[in-house]
Amino acid sequence: MRPPGTGRPVELLPVIGLVLGVLAVTALAARISFPAPVLLVVAGVAVSFVPGVPDYQVSPELVLSVLLPPLLFGAAFESSAVAIRRLLRPIAQLSVVLVLLTALAVAGVTVLLVPEMPFGAALALGAAVAPPDAVAAVAVARRVGLPRGLVTVLEGESLFNDATSLTLLRVAIGAVGMSGIAWWPAFGRFSWAAVGGLLIGLVLGWVFSQLRRRMTMPLTTTAMGLLAPFAAYEAGELAHASGVLAVVVCGLLLGHRSPQEVAAAVRLTESATWASVRFVLEGAVFALIGLQLVGIVRSLDTEQHHVWWVVALVPVTVILSRPVLISLIHLVSRVVPGRTARAGPRSIAALSWAGMRGVVSLAAVQALPVDLPFRSLIQVATVATIVGTLVLQGLTLPAVVRRLGIAEDRTSEDLAERAEARAAASAEITRQVDELQQQGRFSEPQAELMRKWAALRDWRNWDDPEQSKAFGRELSAVSDWRRALLGIERTVIVGLRNDGRLSEDVLTEMQHELDLEEALLERRSQAVDGHLEELPDAEDSPGSGGPQDPDEGHRSDQPGPAAEDDPAPVGPRPTPSWAGDAPAASALTTEAEHAAENLRRDTG
Repeated sequence: MRPPGTGRPVELLPVIGLVLGVLAVTALAARISFPAPVLLVVAGVAVSFVPGVPDYQVSPELVLSVLLPPLLFGAAFESSAVAIRRLLRPIAQLSVVLVLLTALAVAGVTVLLVPEMPFGAALALGAAVAPPDAVAAVAVARRVGLPRGLVTVLEGESLFNDATSLTLLRVAIGAVGMSGIAWWPAFGRFSWAAVGGLLIGLVLGWVFSQLRRRMTMPLTTTAMGLLAPFAAYEAGELAHASGVLAVVVCGLLLGHRSPQEVAAAVRLTESATWASVRFVLEGAVFALIGLQLVGIVRSLDTEQHHVWWVVALVPVTVILSRPVLISLIHLVSRVVPGRTARAGPRSIAALSWAGMRGVVSLAAVQALPVDLPFRSLIQVATVATIVGTLVLQGLTLPAVVRRLGIAEDRTSEDLAERAEARAAASAEITRQVDELQQQGRFSEPQAELMRKWAALRDWRNWDDPEQSKAFGRELSAVSDWRRALLGIERTVIVGLRNDGRLSEDVLTEMQHELDLEEALLERRSQAVDGHLEELPDAEDSPGSGGPQDPDEGHRSDQPGPAAEDDPAPVGPRPTPSWAGDAPAASALTTEAEHAAENLRRDTG
């Protein structure tokens, strides 16, 4: 019961219903192996016809300043800044040039269909439907097994193209009612949006990075990370630059520096928090598209003969222009001097079909001025493009990738990279242990114990596959009984709590320790099982990678370090004589971890 005089209650039921619906539909999509964004849109349209369902009208400010920043920041934080830097040229071509050309193509088709529409309004429609969505494209691309380089290009394109689209939208709206677009002022606006957004993102990324380095509490550091995307967006907008670009750059910088700047406990907390936030927000965005579709269509004046032609041909223009423009950009880029990776026809075809639209297009048309000519038509054509690309391309992209034959299973390559990294780390541990022993920091038995601990962690890279496989089986058995013992301990401490012999605070602390240990055992068990499955194939095809695109040709001009600058490959490690004794190895692990902790403290 609410106290009198406190005003109208906050409407929480629509929010609760939206979140519950997102959870249910997403679970169903995972169960039936169906793209969740598509199913969420369809479910939203269906639910909007149910009597009593509230009218979900989302303000553009909410989408642009509340929903979009954390979504883009979370995607940028998890992206590889190194990979994006290596493929910066094709990413820039797709996120800037392709967006501009697509917007002009859509504007041209729209003016042909509706001659009385101002070119500024038509260009606003083109700007709204030009950028592919970061959430939809990358999620589907990863699920269908696109090559990692193509996923990086798609990811980079969908992160940076929003800045181009929203800046062009502002230019187009400003040109409505004028005789034409002032191109030089527009170019200056584009330049400042890019440069200003980049500088603001870098500065704020550095500031937040310094703050995170000095914080010691995981919850405080995580809360600071949640504040970063909103601060970056508002700073960019206040400076009349691109707030979206500032968010993306800030997220890339913090994500790149996170492994070296924050503690493990912070990364664990941060990862779980951002996964939950993105899961709910991504689902809510696509559900809102479906929930608002019927209301937007009803607002359209369907008596005008050109309406349905625009609604039908704008999505067709967006879908068909993408492969043509990508091919044209690729041909021009091969003529212009510069170092870039060469993509074959099948890679271009896959990129062309991964052009699903989403949240930015929805927010763009909702931000249109109320008095903009043909506003309802622009909104309906944009929503039709979003739904059409999500349904058509989202559902058929897996089949297209399989048909093109470029899907790859990187399991063996990932395991090989993991083994090489472990070997390099083991070699460095051994080198530093030898140096510290020579300095008299500890005795030979202690040094030998640390070397054995390093070799134990490097068991996947032993030079004897049979010994490695046998030890892996023993290690898997050890993990199984350790998980069983943890289950016994968990049952005992919960029973003690229920009997009143253990306080809730102590139970929470012990439960947290058990959860961390069990999660680590589960992760190691999965790695062991995957390695054991791959071992027989490793002898048949050593050093082989995933499927390659045969029409891509040589890649001598691909950016990256020169061959002579690459570190020497780390070869197999000798198999220890004590490899078959798994229980002894388990005891050795516990003892060596204490010695390694002492080593870490000694070396700073």
